[in-house]
Amino acid sequence: MTLREALQRYLPPFEAVLQEILTPGDSLFKPLYDMQRYHHGWLDHHLQPSSGDGGKCVRPLLCLLCCEASGGCFEQALPLAAAVELLHSFSLVHDDIQDRSATRRHRPTVWALWGEPQAINVGDSLHAAAHAALNRLRESQTAETVVELARAFEDTCLRLCEGQYLDMAFESEAEVRHERYLRMIERKTGALISYAAWGGARLGGQAHADLYREMGAALGLAFQIQDDVLGIWGDEAATGKSASSDIASAKKTLPLIYALGVLPGPDRRELAAIYAQTERSGSDVERARLLIDRSGARERCSEMVDSHHAQALRLLAQARPETAAGEALSALIGQLAGRQQ
Repeated sequence: MTLREALQRYLPPFEAVLQEILTPGDSLFKPLYDMQRYHHGWLDHHLQPSSGDGGKCVRPLLCLLCCEASGGCFEQALPLAAAVELLHSFSLVHDDIQDRSATRRHRPTVWALWGEPQAINVGDSLHAAAHAALNRLRESQTAETVVELARAFEDTCLRLCEGQYLDMAFESEAEVRHERYLRMIERKTGALISYAAWGGARLGGQAHADLYREMGAALGLAFQIQDDVLGIWGDEAATGKSASSDIASAKKTLPLIYALGVLPGPDRRELAAIYAQTERSGSDVERARLLIDRSGARERCSEMVDSHHAQALRLLAQARPETAAGEALSALIGQLAGRQQ
């Protein structure tokens, strides 16, 4: 099964479940659900039907593929995939507020359109909807299985918040150590990807679920480090973010951390001074990118992406996935590691 075939097979029923969950039971609350649906790309900013970008659906796709790769039927994992995507959406809506990000996926963010108070409520309601989706597993799974998945889900929620805490704490720190940064991305990005892979495999069969968890963790690291690369060197037309957006916002990502660790004294002090400024001009951004380039950070980060990508593929091979789903999983891992948006 190719990745395109997997998308064609899984996404329509997955989106149908998601749409059902995000449908109001009372017309009085339709505006709240419309804001949720806007975030997912189903409505435009006038709250009219739209075919806009609703995101990559990486996590639910991973969940469904891991279920079938473990010998299950993807339909049994649809509630879990919906829960994973809704938790991810909750984190994005709140993250946009905290980062003051006015755009996502080439469109205004929820808070930019309807204000912070409503956006906070939208995020909270998506968090609640994620748990409601997870509870749908009671219709088809044993109580023991549902409790196990729910406990791990709550742990994942907490790890996401821990990662976000560290990410925001880094903003006021002059220097962030490599090890602390990795602990942050293991939580903020890796935790949910790891859970999606493990949870899908757990529903498909317990034999290799822990290997899928480790695979997801490696994939999460590759995904985030590649995101860090794109935040400095990405194509604006592809990423939907302004060029060098992470420098402009003084975000302490892995390329910066690496550069500050290897640049000679004068270059290191200059780069640190640019990031310490309240605002950075266009020339500041270009100078900072030049210094980061000079450090070899892009090459080093790309090597790390390749290493985590290879580790994810090794773990997948050890899990001995069902052939069709395993082929699509290999393709998904490769695409995410080398993505340009």
